Amino acid sequence: MEDLADLLKELEAIKANQKALAEKEALCKEELLEAMKENGLDKEEGPYGAVRIQRRAEKDYGPAIRIMEINLKEAKKLADDMGDYETLGVKESLVYTPPKDLF
Repeated sequence: MEDLADLLKELEAIKANQKALAEKEALCKEELLEAMKENGLDKEEGPYGAVRIQRRAEKDYGPAIRIMEINLKEAKKLADDMGDYETLGVKESLVYTPPKDLF
């Protein structure tokens, strides 16, 4: 059991570092994007890698398709609730819940 506690402690530290790094990454990307826009750049390469501005169109397919999407989600939820589905397999994964004071 001691090994389990040690591993859980290590996982907690890893998760805390991941959260801090993810926040730092998001801030860095925001600053890079702003700097690139200010300088009229779409891409930049250097000794540490390359970045480019990616643009994706926001699409609206109209009310008919939005209604179909809502209906599909409702139908899937109803099928889940009623057990009207076929289980193809089962995957196992570990779910980590950090202590309340970590974040």
